[in-house]
Amino acid sequence: MFQRTLRWLASNAGLLLLSVVLAFLVWAAASLQQDPILEDSFTVPVVVKPPQAALVVSSSSLPSTIAIRVRAPQSVLEALRTATPQAPVDLSAYDPGTYTLELQPVLNASPATVLTVRPPTATVVIDRAAQITLPVRVVTIGAPAIGYRALAPEAQPQVVTISGSQRLIAQVVSADIMVSLEGARTTVEQNARVQLRSAEGSLVSQLQVSPETVSVRVPLEQLSNYRDLAVRVRIFGQPANGYAVISVDYAPQVVTVFGPREAIQQLPDFIETFEVNISGSTQDVEKRVGLNVPPNVSLVGDNLSVLVRVRIEAQQGARTVPRRPRVIGLAQPLTATVSPPIVDIVLAGPLPVLNALQENDVQVVVDVSGLAPGVHTIAPRIVTQQGLSVQSVLPAQLQVRITDESQP
Repeated sequence: MFQRTLRWLASNAGLLLLSVVLAFLVWAAASLQQDPILEDSFTVPVVVKPPQAALVVSSSSLPSTIAIRVRAPQSVLEALRTATPQAPVDLSAYDPGTYTLELQPVLNASPATVLTVRPPTATVVIDRAAQITLPVRVVTIGAPAIGYRALAPEAQPQVVTISGSQRLIAQVVSADIMVSLEGARTTVEQNARVQLRSAEGSLVSQLQVSPETVSVRVPLEQLSNYRDLAVRVRIFGQPANGYAVISVDYAPQVVTVFGPREAIQQLPDFIETFEVNISGSTQDVEKRVGLNVPPNVSLVGDNLSVLVRVRIEAQQGARTVPRRPRVIGLAQPLTATVSPPIVDIVLAGPLPVLNALQENDVQVVVDVSGLAPGVHTIAPRIVTQQGLSVQSVLPAQLQVRITDESQP
């Protein structure tokens, strides 16, 4: 019986092999229909293990991610979308030098074939770590307004610590803070990032700076024969019946004058324009007017006239009221003098309220809290009844002279 079976198998071996092949093909076709082979693209993060503690990466073309294309069964591709593949780069075993590394993704799924990797490689330069301390150098850009000069800048902290690649640190000669003084009239204060520069003046990057930002203060001083004066626009007349002044805009609001020191010191803290006539106007009046410059005094710069725009609208409910400024926040034994002594406020609101205004209903408040003796330019605060709005204040800036009466 056994020999008969062997003879049968020997005589039908070809048919048996064909049956096995056909069965495999049927199984493969069924498998492909249920889980077909597909291709898809993935963005894979590059995970870097840093070098030894005494070493740093001086420069690197390592990307944060790589793009790969993978061929695999559909089920595997779906698993990869949730498995978050990575491209590990281990630098812990490398010595100082330049290396070209292959970026190989780890899929953690099979079967799968990586078809392409973009970029396929990256260059890494490893160097020894170093650290130095440098003083902060304040570099000023531009010039302050005419009549002012910059005093010695102050930086806090005065030194910074720089750490990173020994090769890059050797290129650093200064730790700079860039401060613009262009057109400044008051002390410039700001926080700025430290810039590392080489002997050629180029920026040196890829180094750590501690602290990254530094507080800088550049005091400004006005020269004795120069002076800033607030501009006061003189409006003459009233608009046509049924029209009102809505606002008055003008520029510049402060001008600088030059002259003999004695003449400069005797000036009030404001300068007036020539009159702007709005009598009978039914529309906006825009006019460039000159300044009433005192004798022996000259205007500085390009602001030799003032551009004034008076907005006039056909409506009720606007009124210009003069008020004397009230100083608050003045410490003893200090005294304060405000120039000009009268401020014109253009108010808008319900006409009955405007017509019934009393002296205390509208106040001009000048807050000098914390100010030291000297001359200060301050924008006044207008306090008025609810329902009224302040359209403009003339002048918009007041000169406040604070004096210490206890000093001889």
